Amino acid sequence: MSTRVGIMVHEIAADGLPDMSDDALTGRVAFISDGCIVTGWPMLRGRADQMWEADPDVGKSGPFYNVTHWVEFPVPVWELTGG
Repeated sequence: MSTRVGIMVHEIAADGLPDMSDDALTGRVAFISDGCIVTGWPMLRGRADQMWEADPDVGKSGPFYNVTHWVEFPVPVWELTGG
């Protein structure tokens, strides 16, 4: 079964970073790295516009650098997949 959802793509330079202290964004934030959407969030240390960390389920540890855009899903990603 297919599901159509609308996402928002935010440019960090224009829109800033997601407010990860807001529980409403839990599971709804991802970032774009090398042309791929990766679930994760800005790292607390360093420059968040350059260093992001992936959700542990992604299978890659360590920072992702030079992130310029983040994605906002309308609902937590696990709700889209039934997980």
